[in-house]
Amino acid sequence: MANLDIRESLLTNGLGSFASGTVSDIRTRIYHGWLFTATNPPTERKLLLTHLEASLEISGGVLALGTNFSVDGQIKPLGYKFLRHFEVSPMPKWVWSGENWEVSRYLFMPNSTVLTFRVFIDHAYKGINDAILKLRPLIADRNFHHQQQGNPLLQLSPLLELKQVCLQAIIQKEWVGTPWYLRWSHGKYQPDGMWYWNYGLTEETQRGLQDSEDLYNPGYLSIYLQPNDKVFL
Repeated sequence: MANLDIRESLLTNGLGSFASGTVSDIRTRIYHGWLFTATNPPTERKLLLTHLEASLEISGGVLALGTNFSVDGQIKPLGYKFLRHFEVSPMPKWVWSGENWEVSRYLFMPNSTVLTFRVFIDHAYKGINDAILKLRPLIADRNFHHQQQGNPLLQLSPLLELKQVCLQAIIQKEWVGTPWYLRWSHGKYQPDGMWYWNYGLTEETQRGLQDSEDLYNPGYLSIYLQPNDKVFL
């Protein structure tokens, strides 16, 4: 597994909702995601937000910070190569860094899921003018014991407001999903819906169960960074 640390962490809010993942920030189970909500607390749990694909645009290049398995066993992108540190207390924290930059992500759950990204950019470093943190939410709407499979009939028309977007999956005349909000402290959101296909879940493979999933990306958030900047979601 390319020297990946797949030890697991679990964060709960005492109301039936939880977030879980691994030290290497790679999903290996159907139970890994950042917002499993209890629609009838504390039961009827659904996965709504699996993760945010993060990338840092700097010095004319793009650094992908995410790490995922595909069903054929490949690992892409290779964000784990930038991962320098993980700690679980008092809240899960991941730190990615390079020669002239550092990105920290904190995950906590006072009620719903709250994420903080803190970015340090050395703008005095030669060649650095602009730096942009781009975040793509990968979403689902499924029972936490199941996988989501791509459906061309599924519609998701985000209702975009000031610093927030309402997300709800719909299949006309068949099914209406759970509405929820993604909010952010600053940045510019751009609708850009697309499916991401064939995520692999290696622990489910070991269990002899269905081991692939498709996730939907409704758009992306771009944050133009100032030195030592923070963004809250």
